[in-house]
Parts: sequence; C-alpha cells; structure tokens
Amino acid sequence: MIAKMRYRGRLCLKYHRPFWKLYLKYLCAACVISFTSMFCVTLSEDLVDWFASFHTKIDVNRIAQEFQNDKTIYENTTAADEMFKKVRILCLVITTSGHLNKQIPVVNATWGTRCNKILYVMCTDKKQPDILNSCDVTESKSHLTRKVRFMLRYVYLHYLKDYDWILKADDDTYVIMENLRFLLSFHNPDLPSYLGYHFNMHLKQGYMSGGAGYVISRSGLKKVIEVAFKENGCPPDGKDEDLDIGKCLQMAGVPPLVSYDKYGRETFHTDKVWQHLYGTVPRYLKKYSWNGVNDGGGCCSQFSVTFHHVNPQTMLLMHQMLYRTSVYGRQTPTDISDMFHMAKVLPLL
Repeated sequence: MIAKMRYRGRLCLKYHRPFWKLYLKYLCAACVISFTSMFCVTLSEDLVDWFASFHTKIDVNRIAQEFQNDKTIYENTTAADEMFKKVRILCLVITTSGHLNKQIPVVNATWGTRCNKILYVMCTDKKQPDILNSCDVTESKSHLTRKVRFMLRYVYLHYLKDYDWILKADDDTYVIMENLRFLLSFHNPDLPSYLGYHFNMHLKQGYMSGGAGYVISRSGLKKVIEVAFKENGCPPDGKDEDLDIGKCLQMAGVPPLVSYDKYGRETFHTDKVWQHLYGTVPRYLKKYSWNGVNDGGGCCSQFSVTFHHVNPQTMLLMHQMLYRTSVYGRQTPTDISDMFHMAKVLPLL
C-alpha cells in the first residue's frame, strides 16, 4: 500500500513539474514582451502618437485654418519681407495623393506659405496651380529618383529664370524659410552649388540627406540637367533618391557648400528637433555625418533650417512656438554678417 502511494506521488510530480516549468517560461516571456514594449514606446514618439490616436482625435485641419486666418500676432516682418524679394526660392515637396487632406493643408498653413512658390509633386487627377502631376512616374518608393529627376527637369524647362534656388523637401519636413534665405544670402545662385545635411558616404564629395531637404542653385540645376542627366553614369531611377541625385550633381561638377554655422552647429537636420537635442538620433547618423553628430547646445544652429520626420501635429506645434510665441523685449539682430562660411566642402581623400 505504501509502495503504491509512493508510486502515485512520483507520477504526480512527473506530470506537474513540466506544467510549472511551462508556466514560468510563459511568465518570463510575458515580462520580457511587456518591458520591451514599454521601452519602445518611451523611445518612439510615433508609437505614442499612434496609441494616443485611438482615444484622442486632433483636428489638425481646423487648427491649420485658424493659423492661416489669425491676425492677432504682433510682429515686425520688415527684414524677412525684404529677404523674401532678394532670395527667391521655389519649393518642391515630394508627396502622394493620399496626403492631400492630411499633411498638405498643414504645410500650406505653416512653412509652405513662406516659399516664393511651392509645388506638390504627386500623381493625382486633381488639378491645382500648386500641384505638379507626376503620373508619368510610377508612384512608388522604388522610383523616387525618377520622380525627383522629373520635377527638376520640369523646373528647368519652366521656372529656371524665375527663381534663385530650388528646394527639395519631403511632406514631413519642416522648413524655416526665413533662416534658409539668410543662409543662402551668403552665396551666389549663379554659381553651381547645393546645400543640405551632408553625408560622407559613397561619394568623394558626399551627398545631402533627402529627408532633411536640400537646395540647389539655379546654376547648379542648369548643369545637372544639361550635363549629368545626359550621361549614363547618372542614375535614371531608384529608391535612394538623395544618393542618386548626389551622384548626378557630382558628375555635373556641382559642389556641396558648408551649411553649418561658424560654431559647427547644423542647420539642416535629418530627424526631429528633440532627437538632435537629446542625442537620440538613429545610430547610422554617427557614421554618415560629414560634420559629426552633436547633441545638447551644439546640436542645432540658432538659424536652423529644417527638421525631418515631422507629423502634422508636431508641425503645428513647431509653428506655434516659432511664429506665434514671442519673448518680449528680445529681437534678433539683422546685421549679422559672419554666421556662415562662404566655402565649398573639401572632398574626401
């Protein structure tokens, strides 16, 4: 009898031990997943926005409309208005028809109004003066190079003499146009050149980040169309638009210019302002950055030009802080003459 009880006890242990082991494994896995999820959420503002969107709906179009019609802001725009006439910029914004009622109204209500002219490049049946229809190009990330080539050629044919500089930006890039004009005022648009966030990889002279936006002088545009676009070595299509256009510009003899200020602080930025401020930019940037990556007070020029990966909500927030919030009694001097270098970037050895 005692032997049978011992045998049954051993059977119970035999069948219950795996259950407890399995339970512990699942518990540990659940803990790992939970902590990993919390870690990801704390790092990614996009994930936070995504979770928040389920219970909080932000009417960005209403706010954008209020920004456009608001006459209650006290400001003196004399210097900016004068620079608007002297440094003429045509803005080309890469987008899709799916963003017609999302990102584009916010761009139009914020930085887009400060371009001398803005064209949204997309494939759509909708006809508007500010839309450049690119349906001749397949609407895909795999054909971004062809899309950019299409819009640059269009500007060359129709607007070359009307503007000094051509800005290429994504629809999630926020551009401080007054600062861009200030930076460009140090350079001659009749000399071939281009500026942006400078990468040091793949090409002898490097190339500019597409997401951070880059700006080409009218002389540089003329050379790239008339020289490089006719050569076989200039990529006709592809998904790495910034590298491909960089190859074309290098082939045409269009040099990159220094775009950081005299303190070494960048003006064009590949990511959100707080990522550059806190030093939480993607790891690749430390390897790719021509000028090096700095955080804190050294991250961003006082006259910063662009920030990338900016969703409509953040775009409105940035516009509120930049253009609708003032510190009483403090104004920017308008006689600054030594903030930027009038220099080409030395090629990689």
